[in-house]
Amino acid sequence: MQWIECRVHTTHAAHELIAQLFITHGANGTVLEDSRGKDFTPEPWTDIIGKPKTEHLPTDGVVVKAYFPDDGTLEATLSAVKKDLVQLEVTTNQPVAQTEILLTTVHEEDWAEAWKAYYKPVQVSETMSIVPTWESYEKRREDEHVITMDPGMAFGTGTHETTLLCLQALEHIVNDGDTVIDVGTGSGILSIAAAKLGAKAVHAVDLDPLAVQVAKENSEANNVSERITIEQRDLLSESSNEQKADIVVANLLAHLVIALAPDIHRHLKVGGKLVVSGIIKQKEQEVIDVLKQENFQIDDVLEQKDWVAIRCRLTEVGGE
Repeated sequence: MQWIECRVHTTHAAHELIAQLFITHGANGTVLEDSRGKDFTPEPWTDIIGKPKTEHLPTDGVVVKAYFPDDGTLEATLSAVKKDLVQLEVTTNQPVAQTEILLTTVHEEDWAEAWKAYYKPVQVSETMSIVPTWESYEKRREDEHVITMDPGMAFGTGTHETTLLCLQALEHIVNDGDTVIDVGTGSGILSIAAAKLGAKAVHAVDLDPLAVQVAKENSEANNVSERITIEQRDLLSESSNEQKADIVVANLLAHLVIALAPDIHRHLKVGGKLVVSGIIKQKEQEVIDVLKQENFQIDDVLEQKDWVAIRCRLTEVGGE
């Protein structure tokens, strides 16, 4: 199958907005190439085996790459995207695109080979490592949890800061026998991690049918599919899962976390734990204020670069 790669060079302040804009217009996935990756400083416990290449990263800002199927509708889609980019500049009162949208035809098989050049096994927390499906790997400690991933056409390596923060949070809160809801599961990596950490049942939801397909494939590849249910649903509001969970994890953008907050009570036990990520530092306090209004007690705030994840718990209804 052929895909069209749409590439925009933008700023750190605007890259998430542009990525979301592409998704809104039907992109089957986005990839962010961040210039700050050249200066990556690992955490003390991090050990990158065969350090990923950084030559492809821009020297400044972020390159956002979105992928659309080459099915004849791209011209109309790009017209709508360009219109929204102009509106985005008006709304934010700042330039968001440093270049025009550049187009490249990508064959699915070429994509797979390209990833292999710089996607290597990486330790992402004290006890978890992510390993691409084509790499041979041996555990370096008895309690190590190895998550096997294939990025596919629509998803990255699972090592973006927002995902890492969620993985690190889950490592400290998932107990044997817990039930977990993963909102906006994407590749399924957080669901897989929860299962490997001891959760007895994980319910994952995502709006994107491709995400559902990829998450199912990844859960099967990690031999945890019997504990993970994956559905194409609208976040929590349309979830068919009526049982309240011990943990809810949501790696979303800040405005989605804020919109989601009032609905979480219906799906989380009193005393249950919530992890939200995908939040830029500037939005941290706004998200915390909303969570407190919804009777969540803030337990911890994790930070990496410009991103934060918030770990909290649901208190008795009516107050903290």
